[in-house]
Amino acid sequence: MKHVIAFASKTALTLALLYIVLDLMYQVTFLNVLFITLILSLITYFTGDYMILPRTSNFTAAAADFGISFIILWIFLMNIGGFNVSPAAASVISALCLTVFEAFFHRYLQQYVLPEDYQATTETDNTLLSYQTEASEELMPEKDPQEKT
Repeated sequence: MKHVIAFASKTALTLALLYIVLDLMYQVTFLNVLFITLILSLITYFTGDYMILPRTSNFTAAAADFGISFIILWIFLMNIGGFNVSPAAASVISALCLTVFEAFFHRYLQQYVLPEDYQATTETDNTLLSYQTEASEELMPEKDPQEKT
């Protein structure tokens, strides 16, 4: 149930941000903004928030969300067309706004949604993937001269 609430709030806030940036600034239709929001929320929630965030830091997950958001928005805006500004500029502005929101959303996820075993490994525990090997001073053991083989 926690994931449903988190996904719904992410989708609602993403829709609000994309409506402000894409619809009001670049005159993209509301149905296109709604479709982009649903696709973008699904992909970024499962990749950035559910897979990357528990294993890395907030900054890494936000950077990954920026890249994913920029690519998806750029592809959709290139195919929609019909506005004067280049799709890359609109995609960068939208992705930057979404990344700022994602940084705060990741904090919410870490505190209230993600399981406790993942919370301990984020940003504080760097020993998760550290390995230890055995070392000694000698390569070959010395044989005792009195010992017969």
